[in-house]
Amino acid sequence: MHKPFSWKQSAKEHAARWIRFRWLQRLMIWGIYLVVPRHQVGINVVALDDEGRVLLLKHVFHPHAPWGLPGGWLGRGEEPAACALRELREETELTAVTGPILLVERDEDLGNINIIYQVTVQPGPMQLSGEILEARWFVMTMLPHPLTPLTRRAIETAVCLQENF
Repeated sequence: MHKPFSWKQSAKEHAARWIRFRWLQRLMIWGIYLVVPRHQVGINVVALDDEGRVLLLKHVFHPHAPWGLPGGWLGRGEEPAACALRELREETELTAVTGPILLVERDEDLGNINIIYQVTVQPGPMQLSGEILEARWFVMTMLPHPLTPLTRRAIETAVCLQENF
């Protein structure tokens, strides 16, 4: 049985045929790039050692809550897990193995998206970058103040995950 003619269906079929042209695909990609909203993506890591301590860094550029997790901004085309390891290495010279994602949240103040991984740090010497004042392993009962709510939630999630395994 023949379906009745539909302008909507016909337009979709024409669009599907036209989009096969490489120049039109590129035009569409540029259109998406220019029109679709973008968010900065922050990547952080929670590193817990065998004693249950968490690695926190005192950041030069975080005046209101200087102690925080290692991390930074996701680069264009960069894999989030690779960014987590890169940021840890850039800030501390430590290497690690990524574990599970602990949190994915939108920061209401800045509007960015935050992805936080748990990592297992490999043994090695620590050397701080120019943007880090100090690095310390803290026991959970002696965390520095103030910490951002996101940092606190990420640490609590990592501890809960570690206790359940």
